[in-house]
Amino acid sequence: MRAVYLLLCLALARCASASIFRHQLRPHTDSLIVQPLDYVDQYQQHAKETKMHLRGPVSSSEETKERISYDDLNDYASPLRSGDRNWNSPLFSAMITPGEPIPFGDVISWHGVEIATGAKSLVKDKKDIERIFNNAYNNMQHLSEEDKKKIHETFETTTLAANEDVHLNATQLIKKHGYGVEEHVVKTDDGYFLTLFRILPRQVSLEEKPRPVVFLMHGFLGSADEWLLNGPEKSLAYLLSEAGYDVWLGNVRGTTYSRRHVSKHESHPDFWHFSIDEIALHDLPAMIDYTLKTTEQKKLHYVGYSQGSTVFFAWVATHPEVRDKIVSMHALAPMVYMTNVRSPLIRMISPASRFYERIAQELGHGEFKLSKELIQTVGGDMCEKEIGCKHVCSNVNFVMTGVDTAGIDTELIPVIVSHLPGGASTRQIKQFGQAVSSHEFRKYDYGIDINKKIYGLRHPPKYNMTEVKVPVSLYYSEEDWLVHPKDVERLQKELPDVRGTFKVSEKHFSHMDFQFSKKAPEVVYKWLIESIKKTKTY
Repeated sequence: MRAVYLLLCLALARCASASIFRHQLRPHTDSLIVQPLDYVDQYQQHAKETKMHLRGPVSSSEETKERISYDDLNDYASPLRSGDRNWNSPLFSAMITPGEPIPFGDVISWHGVEIATGAKSLVKDKKDIERIFNNAYNNMQHLSEEDKKKIHETFETTTLAANEDVHLNATQLIKKHGYGVEEHVVKTDDGYFLTLFRILPRQVSLEEKPRPVVFLMHGFLGSADEWLLNGPEKSLAYLLSEAGYDVWLGNVRGTTYSRRHVSKHESHPDFWHFSIDEIALHDLPAMIDYTLKTTEQKKLHYVGYSQGSTVFFAWVATHPEVRDKIVSMHALAPMVYMTNVRSPLIRMISPASRFYERIAQELGHGEFKLSKELIQTVGGDMCEKEIGCKHVCSNVNFVMTGVDTAGIDTELIPVIVSHLPGGASTRQIKQFGQAVSSHEFRKYDYGIDINKKIYGLRHPPKYNMTEVKVPVSLYYSEEDWLVHPKDVERLQKELPDVRGTFKVSEKHFSHMDFQFSKKAPEVVYKWLIESIKKTKTY
């Protein structure tokens, strides 16, 4: 009898483990629409999708009809298509228990990337992997063995204990360097509470005139922290304050300092049902208007890094009248057009990618968080093999934007890892992935049926860059994984008032180097501050 019980327990354990790694077939769509709610009857929409799913396997003729209606060249993002899904396909080799036979073929190994191949898998040969990872891999080859050793040493216990910045928040970081700081909380018109930080000068004269305002907006998965971590000699926020500007740091919804809502809690997916569109429509105007009202100024200078540029262009393109509030806009590594992106993660989350369905299912519909296995799949394993530091290569910011740490002081790397990622929604990363496939800068794509209800169109409308009639300066680098020079060139041609396009002269300069490189003050910030000074306020 004991033997029977033992066999029964083993069988149940095997089924339980299988359910962890094998995804069940279920509807996969962004069916919960937050802004506005009355655009779609969500219950009916979900029921419709469930009915589609329950009708069972489709015949080849039915599948052909479905592809014609939902999967032509322009309809790549329809989440209602399910006929060609292979939910049994492995996403990464870590899903397969070591020692057990691989049911999908052999494992392809390519520079630390291991993905199962075979007739039922997502990958057919090494060319599939190379298309996604090759450009990113090539940009990692200049790090010396000495640099890699220093990175590893900075994460030793004694070194970490001596670096207090690892544990300090934005307010504490600012005060540590002798600056005053104000914290302001702004409520958006859809109920999110956003925290703003204002840096006060170290020395204030009673006769000093009001300072021109510069508003700094962080990047994707960042927060106000990223403007401060490099210290007073190298961080743009402090350099602008020393140059005589009233510096404000924004934090969009979902980030470290903006995780409150009037009725939603961050632990529930509803809190995270926003894309870049909502940030541009609600967060940016709330923060900009509050800053201008508090400082009693009519206009301000705007500096956006990465996604901070994305939301600005989306905001002004949608509401051209707000240009009267902007003196100048400075876009550091502007993530707008993403056609030539080199980041494996962004390419794999593109709806045109073979990996899209599985990765989207892994991510879900709430906060953007990657499991350990998923980080390994989208570049972590390749990174660890090349760099040799699991602390860096398990951090999604480095894995997504490029592990090019040659320009960063090694003692700063643990500080970056401790503060980033700062939080984001899954829809934000999906929207960047959609831009890769569509070759356009568009609003969020919910799929054809929901798009029709929200936008009145099969596809989301484009953001028209010709409406961004403010003085813009663009800053980019040659080896940025997220912002390719060709995509910046396209943006430059479409914007009506580009005052300057600055290519960073440093040879190896990555996406994160715009914030953390020790050479950023010389090769980027000097030109940015000079450009601000030259722009007439009124």
